[in-house]
Amino acid sequence: MKEIPKSKSICGRPVHSVYVDKNKYLRMQTYHISDITPPTSENESLFVLVKHGHGSIIINGVEFKLKVGAFLWLQSYHTFTIKCESDEPLELKICVYDYPLSSFLTFREPTPTAIDAIMDATPVVYLEGKFLERVYDLFDDFEEFDDFYDPGSSLIKVSILGELSKIFIDHSMRVFAKEEPSPKPLGWNAILYISEYFGKDLTAEKVAKLFDSNATTLNRELRNISGYNFIQTLNRVRVNIAASALLYEDMSLSYIATHSGFSSEVVFYRIFKQYVGVTPVEYRKQIINHKEDKVYRGMIMSTSLMQILNHAYDNFSSSVDLKDASKSLFLSESTIRNIIFDRFGTNYKYIIFFNRIRHSEALLLTTDLPILDIAINVGFNCSRSFSRAFNKFHNMTPSEYRNIYRGVNRDE
Repeated sequence: MKEIPKSKSICGRPVHSVYVDKNKYLRMQTYHISDITPPTSENESLFVLVKHGHGSIIINGVEFKLKVGAFLWLQSYHTFTIKCESDEPLELKICVYDYPLSSFLTFREPTPTAIDAIMDATPVVYLEGKFLERVYDLFDDFEEFDDFYDPGSSLIKVSILGELSKIFIDHSMRVFAKEEPSPKPLGWNAILYISEYFGKDLTAEKVAKLFDSNATTLNRELRNISGYNFIQTLNRVRVNIAASALLYEDMSLSYIATHSGFSSEVVFYRIFKQYVGVTPVEYRKQIINHKEDKVYRGMIMSTSLMQILNHAYDNFSSSVDLKDASKSLFLSESTIRNIIFDRFGTNYKYIIFFNRIRHSEALLLTTDLPILDIAINVGFNCSRSFSRAFNKFHNMTPSEYRNIYRGVNRDE
């Protein structure tokens, strides 16, 4: 039997809203770290890519090495500290995946193997070859749309986030199938257990017993690695689950309270306000009525829509149509047609067209590629058809668009 390793303690109470706030959703962030960061615990998921330098990150008391090509998916139940261990600063690219506990919700009908991979696989994978190139390309694509704030650009960015999650999970499962999982400390295992079984009647005594420990030791361990004791850890997980459920406008508050594991609506209201600062009703009103986030948040709550958008994003430069999407996604053409119309009031052909136009805009503003090369790159068979379509969308030619907006902040 392998010896259970000891946790690495954090120094001080974790800070929040370092990488997450309203202005950072759907934005590529770049950080240069030359020392050590304070313990951080966010209420959203983060995709992180190491571009330069090397160092380490402590996540829930477990240390992982950081090097070029390291790809991380940090969740709302992770408390982490990043340390640079090279002469040059660590350069990190970070984007927020606004979907609490998204790795657990990725599988609507999870298999035992998938659950094992999610629970036992590390939050850090090391990519090489075609996998690393693909992730680099996706991060670059994401960043190209940072100056665009319209729903169409949000659609593309959400598709990219979906692709990143798929790559991460596929790679994690592949590694998990080949390697025997290494033992993890008590705190690490307990936090993962709480994150999966938040809806049960959990107590420190019950969870500690599962791991051959006691409540006192478990509380001390959790405080050492995350800054929170058992009940605070459980409440944070339940609040994050409730925040996700509040995006569904037709879901009752009593059901959300029960689904999230709270004993009553009164307790739900009190704890939610304690952690979020507003009541569940106020939070729902803020989120649902926030115009900039409405399309984005609506999309991430639909697995079928995410599959459709990912397929459109992957194939926008090819000759694809509704029939191709139906075969690839195992969804009927009428289902795809209805889902897209209900969300966007348009059809699949226009989604492909929209992807092509948005990608062409990014290429026009960020490269010196000739118009013909851009046309072919985004899926048009000649510059004439591209220019005609672009002109129909923008009432100007691609060249005019490039001359007007190159180097200009389009939000102005």
